[in-house]
Amino acid sequence: MKRSHYSGAQKRTYNVRGCRVSEPIGAPWGGGCRIVEWVSGDGRIARRVAAVNVTEAEVYAMIRRPLEGRRYLMIDDEQMPRDTLPRR
Repeated sequence: MKRSHYSGAQKRTYNVRGCRVSEPIGAPWGGGCRIVEWVSGDGRIARRVAAVNVTEAEVYAMIRRPLEGRRYLMIDDEQMPRDTLPRR
């Protein structure tokens, strides 16, 4: 992942308990992507797809942007992990 520097003027605290960016996932037709996963301060897990050459600033902006669209929950499967993690 490329590192980039962004202005300190836009710095605000956003509580994230954990974040990870996957290794590049190649597509058979070329190109690829990365998966960005994070756990918010209240324990909700979120995932998004990012470009292979995503920068640190772009990941930061992605986490701060609210999730749009449908959210899928599997409430009928007891074996699936919970969407909310317990507080420590």
